Amino acid sequence: MQLVGDLGMDGTGAIAKMKQSSNRLQDMLSLADRPELMAGHSQILAAEGEYRLQPDSLSLEKLLETIEALRQGIVNTTELDEEQQKKALGYLRDYELLADNIVNLDTKIGSQIEGFEEQVASFSHKLIELANDEVQQARARIDATSEWATILLMSALVLALALAAAIANRFLWALGELAAEQEKSERLLLNILPKVIADRLKQNEKTIADSFPEVTVLFADIAGFTQLSARVSPQELVQLLNEIFSGFDFLVEQHSLEKIKTIGDAYMVVGGLPMPRSDHAEAIADMALDMQEEVDRFNAKHNASLSIRIGINTGPVVAGVIGTKKFIYDLWGDAVNTASRMESHGIPGYIQLTSSTYELLRDRYLLEDRGTIEVKGKGEMNTYLLKGKKVPLLAIGDR
Repeated sequence: MQLVGDLGMDGTGAIAKMKQSSNRLQDMLSLADRPELMAGHSQILAAEGEYRLQPDSLSLEKLLETIEALRQGIVNTTELDEEQQKKALGYLRDYELLADNIVNLDTKIGSQIEGFEEQVASFSHKLIELANDEVQQARARIDATSEWATILLMSALVLALALAAAIANRFLWALGELAAEQEKSERLLLNILPKVIADRLKQNEKTIADSFPEVTVLFADIAGFTQLSARVSPQELVQLLNEIFSGFDFLVEQHSLEKIKTIGDAYMVVGGLPMPRSDHAEAIADMALDMQEEVDRFNAKHNASLSIRIGINTGPVVAGVIGTKKFIYDLWGDAVNTASRMESHGIPGYIQLTSSTYELLRDRYLLEDRGTIEVKGKGEMNTYLLKGKKVPLLAIGDR
């Protein structure tokens, strides 16, 4: 079941990540306006579909050939600048690594299925041998007993076979229950910790603390929620807050980010860890814009007037697991504190970010210079407001 979870039958594993890499690659290739590149991408998707239907060496070889052909096309094209070409090749490499991961998982799953079938066959063979032994012993007794003894012996044989079948069924049921409980425990653990961190804990790693040279941290606070809490019951308040945060949780999964924690009506999420990624700032920016839309939908549904205040910063952090009971995966560092200050000194309904994040977003997002503000514990800082995404020139021309 663990291998199936890694493969991503629930939309969160290798298959989902492979689709995300493919979509990012397609977006980047569209900037080149080269039909042969888009055709190469379509050929990769077609080859991937053939491998899913018939996972053999021929379909795998075809998939790898289409990936290599597109890689050469990206290298040779002059329609992409150096940075775009680098990102396109990176997305293609991520797609290729995930494809290789899926092939390995398919192989391991097939091996486990074959092993299980062999165990079932062996178990059945032993049951048949036991039954044959009973039959042989019964025949020997039948030869030396009366008709009444024959009936008794046959009844005992049937009872023994029925008992063996019942024991086997109970054993298989117990195995199923154990697997279900293990899967449930795994889901609960993954709701608390990232999968790579949970795996390290299961391997009895005592201290988990990692440094990340560059990630992007987001803090969000719901403005107006305190006033709302005075008008509704505690139960209704928790239900409304759960509705908003459940929507945020869905966005975290959609953008492949890592939720750290909630504190009251505040929400914290980070991009670029525990698995580093080059587009962490873009992913957080997209998350922030989608969070604003999520609050707008909530207001329309409940006739409310809530707004969200968001702060974002980019920089180095330390991440690790603290505690032995109700433990948590948390972040530390000046970059975290600055992101929190961006939120607390922000404007309700707006997304405020630092110059370090601005430098990573300026080419693809609409940003407004807010000017210099006084930030507690930091002094004067120049900050910016994220207004949206820039429309590609290619898209404007298509209109």
